[in-house]
Amino acid sequence: MKKIAVITTAFGYGLENCKETYASLFAEEGLKAWYCTREELLSSPNGVEGIIVGVEKADDELFSTCKQTQVAMKFGVGMDNFDKISARDHNIRLANLPGINSDAVAEMTLALMLTVSRRIVELHQSCIEGSFNQICSHSIMGKTLGIVGLGSIGVKVARLAKAFSMRCIGFDLMPYDGDDIEQVSLETLLAESDIITIHIPLTLENYHYFDAKVLCKMKKGAIILNTSRGGIVDEVALARYLQNGHLAGAGIDVFESKKAVSALLSCPQAVCTPHVAAYTHETLRNMEKTIIKKISQLLYQK
Repeated sequence: MKKIAVITTAFGYGLENCKETYASLFAEEGLKAWYCTREELLSSPNGVEGIIVGVEKADDELFSTCKQTQVAMKFGVGMDNFDKISARDHNIRLANLPGINSDAVAEMTLALMLTVSRRIVELHQSCIEGSFNQICSHSIMGKTLGIVGLGSIGVKVARLAKAFSMRCIGFDLMPYDGDDIEQVSLETLLAESDIITIHIPLTLENYHYFDAKVLCKMKKGAIILNTSRGGIVDEVALARYLQNGHLAGAGIDVFESKKAVSALLSCPQAVCTPHVAAYTHETLRNMEKTIIKKISQLLYQK
């Protein structure tokens, strides 16, 4: 039995008796799970051959300490928290679950789009306060949706948006051969989109990709959505463009820092959620079962 350290609390989130539920599945795959924190793993790394990581740092400290580890897997898709060079230097194989949460993230993107456009949070708050203020909002029907990143999630968002007769345009460094999204330059997307949604991984090259210089080029009164990674958007700059009225709203599920999110939380036009786009029971259960099988395949070279 190969020992697997599960250092993410996302594994089994919302599931009662997680350890008992998955003990047999781990065993069937020749694995034994150790549910621990990153700090506990650093203190006692002996015998750990595989690690399941969520948003925790998978850095040189971790990889140099876990000398018997052969595989480190992301419980999800984005691997910006992994030190790939250190993993290579320590002969640790890295893997993730590409595309596994696309449906859930696309759903959440559409939910944020409607919530911000129809000002649902403000309307709900007015009911709580007893004012029952009938705030006027904007429809998304027939509007232009700009999709930055035409991977699995971006394409699924476009397909959902088509139900609202939206015109879907997209920007990606790679060619897109589908006929449901019109691929355009970033400049065109910024100028023409009523709503922009971001679906790209965070890299050193696109840190603060949406900074003040880019945000000011967005159409006046536009909405921006981010369910990818917080560092892609300069959230302090975004708060300024919401406050000065250039942008009408924002739907943000991911943040660079607590300081940045505090700036957005002061903006009534911003709807913020705590990085839960992939957190549906259906998606998490599928991710759990899939990662157990995949890490076993990698360790046993099936």
